[in-house]
Amino acid sequence: MQTFTPKRSAFARTGAITAVVLLALTGMTTAAHATCTPVGTWTGYVTRTDGDHPTKLQFKANGKVFVTNEQNTTTQGTWWPTGVNTFHYKFRGEKVYDENGAYFAYVDFDQDAVQSGPNNFTSSGPSTFFLADGTNLGTSNITFTMARV
Repeated sequence: MQTFTPKRSAFARTGAITAVVLLALTGMTTAAHATCTPVGTWTGYVTRTDGDHPTKLQFKANGKVFVTNEQNTTTQGTWWPTGVNTFHYKFRGEKVYDENGAYFAYVDFDQDAVQSGPNNFTSSGPSTFFLADGTNLGTSNITFTMARV
């Protein structure tokens, strides 16, 4: 018995191979570009030289971010994506109050963040502390460990 094998032109074979490769690449591209977004509300803690402190972050789609610290002070900052599952955010002038509720200092900080799935991220970066009169008290590295609410 003779087996029938249809003859295909080189053009048809090339077209079929191209279609399969493009479908495979499309699937890979979609998977590679499946990104997480920080848009939403997060709680966790910020780690400074004096220990861990509870904090809340709220990222908006328009590039604004709000931090609410343990003293219930909210400050507006900005954020932007820097790559797949990475982003940067910064704040200028987060107010700090003493144990009597008197404003005495402010903090500027920048954070490079890595989102390890849709509901967790960590970030780190420099934080500079100033007295209320603008005297620079120094810079140290701080980290945030956050979970989506």
